[in-house]
Amino acid sequence: MKKVILALAVVALSATGAFAQLKDGKFNIDYKTSTINWYATKATGKHDGTVRVSSGQVTVAGGNVTAGKVKVDMNSIAVTDIKDAETNANLVNHLKSPDFFEVAKFPDANFEVTSVTAKADKATGNTHVVNGKMTIKGIAQDVSFPAKVTGTDASLTINGTLTLDRSKFDIRFGSETFFGSLGDKAISNDMKLVVNLIANKK
Repeated sequence: MKKVILALAVVALSATGAFAQLKDGKFNIDYKTSTINWYATKATGKHDGTVRVSSGQVTVAGGNVTAGKVKVDMNSIAVTDIKDAETNANLVNHLKSPDFFEVAKFPDANFEVTSVTAKADKATGNTHVVNGKMTIKGIAQDVSFPAKVTGTDASLTINGTLTLDRSKFDIRFGSETFFGSLGDKAISNDMKLVVNLIANKK
């Protein structure tokens, strides 16, 4: 019994140990070095690209991440897998249109942290689970994703991958959720985002 209790204690310490290196304070997200890469698939292939962080802040209190906000500039959406300039521009303009993100009406997407919990995963290197609300096209949805959270006296880094169901944000084009079977015209509802946020202490 003592061995079991000891083993549980070791696991608990391992799970919370990553938080011990985080320093209390407010950290401003560095929009110049932070990155977001997006990945989308369709029946006939896939596309990928980037979108820029425009601002944000993370708060650490008691050694834990307790709050955070990230604003994303949807006008910055770019496609990186298409090399032909005209074809690339056509897809970017389509993504900005009402068929997808309708950036003229909704120029920003936002993510607000509601909680961050320690959960170490040696296989992936992730240290935490980030929970929050993602708002796209004015629609907020609960989101949770594993991440690696590290920090120093002067900075904080959050690396994670999350998958969003675009249909929940009323992004309908090519979605079989709204239009039934579309065959080779179908576009997956899942959008994968690979996030690398770097924040510096105020």
